[in-house]
Amino acid sequence: MMFEYMDKMVMFQDTPEGLTADMGWLKEAGENGWELVSSVPLIAPNRDGIAYGTVGCQMILKRPKPTQ
Repeated sequence: MMFEYMDKMVMFQDTPEGLTADMGWLKEAGENGWELVSSVPLIAPNRDGIAYGTVGCQMILKRPKPTQ
């Protein structure tokens, strides 16, 4: 089986409730046959070049490639 892949960068927002992200797109992607296969945290450096925290994540999705 062949697959097609898609990636999506999600950035976190700092709110009074903590870090949040708009994940509404993921439900729609699932309805279109996409499934999440991996997620990689995005780490931001401070002015000294030292990582200080996660600012988002890169998500990789796949779905079966349509047969021709």
